[in-house]
Amino acid sequence: MTPLIITAAITGGGPPKARTPHLPCTPREIVDEAIAAWRAGAAIVHLHARLEDGTPTADPAAHRQLVARIRESGCDAILNFSCGDGGGRFGHAQRLALIEQGAEMVSFTASSYNSGARLYDNNPAYLSQACARMQAVGVVPEIEVLEPGFLERIARLVSTGELKAPLYCLLGFGIPGAMPADAALLPILRARLPPGALWGVACAGDHATHLTLQMMAFANGGHVRCGMEDHPWLHAGELARSNAQLVAQWVTTASAWGRPVATPAEARQLLGIEACAAALRAQALA
Repeated sequence: MTPLIITAAITGGGPPKARTPHLPCTPREIVDEAIAAWRAGAAIVHLHARLEDGTPTADPAAHRQLVARIRESGCDAILNFSCGDGGGRFGHAQRLALIEQGAEMVSFTASSYNSGARLYDNNPAYLSQACARMQAVGVVPEIEVLEPGFLERIARLVSTGELKAPLYCLLGFGIPGAMPADAALLPILRARLPPGALWGVACAGDHATHLTLQMMAFANGGHVRCGMEDHPWLHAGELARSNAQLVAQWVTTASAWGRPVATPAEARQLLGIEACAAALRAQALA
């Protein structure tokens, strides 16, 4: 079986402690939780930077500091920065700048959608700029699919060479204003993924639906994203005390069913991160 890539989404960009008192909100807490999630078995750690008071920030220095502090511990997890709009706080230039702050992977929401009362603006020109910037610095996109129509935009970007295989598509369910948390959508989305694409599931919403969609991904060769950004519950009615607990739950599940858990090195190979880095090194030497 394809090794299971576990992503830990540590903190998100929402209000501090709004859903759980255990959400890491200071830079030190985020670093500690990232390292603990890696030790528990996460191959990818998805990060949003925050200030000391918990406010989300797009400051490049804050992102570089997260990378430095996590790497100082010996952690070799794939670090994945959010390049989202921070709830409408961050403009395109700020988001593009985060591609170059030391992460090997960044989130790439593949189109625009209405998020509450505002537009989450990922227009075609911005997407092309992001693709070019990622290719230039050897960063791999975590391609977020939040609506079925996003897959048509992804196909266009593949056809123009702006997105290159291997592709990793994260199917995101339950985000207000986007695709509902409906398990009936999963096989439809899978059938329309680019040929050969790896895929995973992230799901907000009630515990039963979250568990159903994640287990469907696990059982069908997909990958999983857990963590307090998406779903802070360990069991129905029981909040996880840490992101590491949520990662360990998936490690235990994978062990019980005989599916290996990907190490960071194995995940880099599956996602094409090693090949991308090698190509850039060769280009630099040419």
